[in-house]
Amino acid sequence: MYQYIDGNCALSVNDWMAAGLTYSQFKNDSHRGYLKVMQRGIHGETLILVDSIRRADRMRLIELAYGKAKDTNTDIYAVVMDVQARQFYTQYHQPDGMPLDATHVNEYVAKASLFTVMANGLQTQRMARAKSGKRLVMKDWYQAMLVWYTQQCTDQSSIAFGLNPYTNVRSFERAFNDYLSNGYAALIHCGIGNNNARKVCKKLENLLLALYRTEDHPFVTRVLELYNEFISGKKELYDQNTGEVFRPRDFIKPGCETLSESTVWNYLKDVYGNTAIFMDRNGNFEYNNSLRPKNHRHHGAYSLSKISMDDVALSRHALGNKWVYKYMATDVVSQYIFRPAYVLGKPSEDTVYQSFRNMFCELSQMGLPMPGELEVEHHIMSNFKWLPEMFQFVRFCQSPTEKRAEHAIRRLKYGAAKDLGQTRGRWYAKHEAYRSIRYKINGDYPEPEFDPRRLIADDIAAIDAHNNELHPDQKRFPGKTRKQVLMENYNPNLQAIDESYLYKFIGNKTETSIRNNDYCQVDGQRFELKDYSSLQRLKPNNRTVTAYWLPDEEGKTQTVYLYQGDTYIGEAQNMEQFTYNECAFERTAEDEAKMLHQAKRAAHFDRLIKDRRQDIPKIGKMDRDTVRYIEQTPLDIVIEEHEQPVNYDGDEFADFTSQAINSL
Repeated sequence: MYQYIDGNCALSVNDWMAAGLTYSQFKNDSHRGYLKVMQRGIHGETLILVDSIRRADRMRLIELAYGKAKDTNTDIYAVVMDVQARQFYTQYHQPDGMPLDATHVNEYVAKASLFTVMANGLQTQRMARAKSGKRLVMKDWYQAMLVWYTQQCTDQSSIAFGLNPYTNVRSFERAFNDYLSNGYAALIHCGIGNNNARKVCKKLENLLLALYRTEDHPFVTRVLELYNEFISGKKELYDQNTGEVFRPRDFIKPGCETLSESTVWNYLKDVYGNTAIFMDRNGNFEYNNSLRPKNHRHHGAYSLSKISMDDVALSRHALGNKWVYKYMATDVVSQYIFRPAYVLGKPSEDTVYQSFRNMFCELSQMGLPMPGELEVEHHIMSNFKWLPEMFQFVRFCQSPTEKRAEHAIRRLKYGAAKDLGQTRGRWYAKHEAYRSIRYKINGDYPEPEFDPRRLIADDIAAIDAHNNELHPDQKRFPGKTRKQVLMENYNPNLQAIDESYLYKFIGNKTETSIRNNDYCQVDGQRFELKDYSSLQRLKPNNRTVTAYWLPDEEGKTQTVYLYQGDTYIGEAQNMEQFTYNECAFERTAEDEAKMLHQAKRAAHFDRLIKDRRQDIPKIGKMDRDTVRYIEQTPLDIVIEEHEQPVNYDGDEFADFTSQAINSL
């Protein structure tokens, strides 16, 4: 087998003979100069330099036995970049949390690359010499490596060019052994990343940020002035939370009493520190929209999986310089906008209730199921504690930008509404297309005002146009409008809308009672029980119920849902739809059907009561003395039957008028 020693390919005499050659041939070739001995040994361990074998017939037998030798001129100390070292140093963070700068990274990578090559070469040399029974002399090796290391530091073609070489063997040996023991971290200077060289310590940096965080938005120059006044003793600073008074000597180093404006600017504009005080200077809203990370999401696959709700002011002024607001719900996937609830001024809880009612009325008309998730903001919606009872998932957004309803509002405003000429931008908008035109009249810039009813009608028309436009994602929904996507692509796992449960939260509420075991009166109309078995769920001697209801698009109420407390009693239907003409001559087939409906209801009630009566036995009462007398009475007693005289039971049919006259 070939052996590689110090970059040279060698072959032992034993391997020479194992390839089919003889010892005499070795001695003859060595004597004649046809090969060179690399290293003398005993018992056939003498090494032959493979490159020195000049006889072609000898090389053919050797290559036939062991194959061709590798490049024997390969330098085992050839310097290559240590990729793992670069990854380590680029990801390394100093004690102050900062990463290493590029200069230090390049220096440490070059130094680690040289030491890695040395470690690999040392192992190779030791193995090669061990095979030949020799031992590497480390003193000589370190001296040779110091020369090699110095050459790499001064060679412009080397990746280590520019490194400071070691001055003596001992320091070089200590550094290399430390690297072997502790790895890449051994090369990092222990003082890097500390505050010894900093003019501004962490405590002073926090003080500068504290002066900068106030709501009056001080400039950098003002912060420097406050700091100088504090250091000179002209102004006293204290911690508002603890009451601790700050001492100037705790914040400065000897000889570093003064700071330049550029130094203060660098610390105040540091990304990490500036972000920490941004909320105090600019408020929570600006912080959430400018600096706080956002949620990154993608759309779902089915409509009605998620509904997003939000309020927005219409873009044009109403009469009296007022704003018309709307609270609207939109489906996230289909981008369908349900009929909003409008109000002049800020939305209230009643506006939200009306928005819910509009949405569920539309869903019922289209025969769609109950949405799976509701996305809202804490504003107003935090008072609706029953939302988790209606929806499987309820998400309260931390920032307005998280709500998908915000995207729907923008699409409508600068889409269908803009196409219909209803959108009025803001005069301060950055983009010219979103900017409104202002006209100066009598030294002022008045905004045009419109009738609120016109604004609402225009917005409803824009929403209708928006819903009937093609869905923007035509790749997923080719040829379908937003409304078609809503109706045809809803989530198949959703449940049907249970109006009896839903109306308890969003419906109108009326206290009423069941009359004649038949109907109740709500909103000036009578509603008959749909099923008489509802009577069985009433409390004892209590026919008072709470009716929940909503009118339809025509303002009529067809169904009410009855509760006693939290117990659902049943459903009642408007009796008006079942009344028939009492004149038999005028009756139609529709009247006959309504008569049959009422007859069936009466028959069902009678049957229900009859079945209940059959379960109740008839009881006769008799005391013990009567029982004893009957038992002792002879059975042969004959009972005579006589006719009762007229008016025996009283004057039920007497002529009271004649009796009164005769008594005079």
